[in-house]
Amino acid sequence: MKPLLFCQALLIAASACLSAAPLDPPGLAAHLRQLASDLDSEGARPVLAGLPAAWDVATPQRRYLISAEPLRSLLQDAPSDGGIQPAKAWLQHVAQQLESFSLPPAAASSVASGRLNRILARPEFAAVRPPSAWELFRERIALWIGALIQKFFTFAAQHPAEGQILFWIIVAGSVGVLAAWLIQIWSRRDPTFRLPQPASALHSQTWEAWVRAAREAAGRDDSREAVRCTYWAAVARLQEGRILPEDLTYTPREYLRLISTPPVAALEPLTALTSSLERFWYGGRNADASDFESSLKHLEALGCKLD
Repeated sequence: MKPLLFCQALLIAASACLSAAPLDPPGLAAHLRQLASDLDSEGARPVLAGLPAAWDVATPQRRYLISAEPLRSLLQDAPSDGGIQPAKAWLQHVAQQLESFSLPPAAASSVASGRLNRILARPEFAAVRPPSAWELFRERIALWIGALIQKFFTFAAQHPAEGQILFWIIVAGSVGVLAAWLIQIWSRRDPTFRLPQPASALHSQTWEAWVRAAREAAGRDDSREAVRCTYWAAVARLQEGRILPEDLTYTPREYLRLISTPPVAALEPLTALTSSLERFWYGGRNADASDFESSLKHLEALGCKLD
């Protein structure tokens, strides 16, 4: 019997709400904010006593009934010492929803844009930026290549014979490029695959010419240049004796490794001359006449007869 009486009471209250003049969303939002203010000034009991069963809201599309039962439950559960914060939070939340519903589309869009700007202004989104000009350029290049590939497959689908010919031409070109690349790598690492050097790169001037250049540099007080020319005179002398290959593409340290096997007699003078070249020419240290004379002695140890 009691549930039936309660349902009848709800129906009577709903009918009373529908018979009264409905509120629009802004009007109900203002009313709810006033209730929140009354909770601070008057307390929970007066507000609870004046609550309807539901609020009648009219929009251009239809009418709605917003139940007051959640607010009633919060106020009834509020302690006597004034624990009304949950009820106030509920009123503020419903009022904000009603106010946002009543905003025109442009205003709602501006509010959303403002919220988005505040979110993007946070430190964790500092790296977010529009694409750079280089990134846009790479994207256009990728789209262009993709369009070419799409055109190729379209052509191949429409002309099977011509498409197969073009496909095998591309495969042959790719294999040729790959083979050239592998040959280049092998020729650098394995002397067996190394391509022959041009004749102009295989020969140096005679050791006598290098000695003359060294003496001329020493006459100009350019001992660094004199030491360098003396070193290359030694290399030319060993090339004439077939101890070193007639190839000027080796580094000084590689020349030393090439004569690390007999005849060992040439190793010690060339090591000393290489050390002088590295200190004075590559290292940039100052050389004097005594350094040049020492280089000439090592050159004589290699069999060069100096006047």
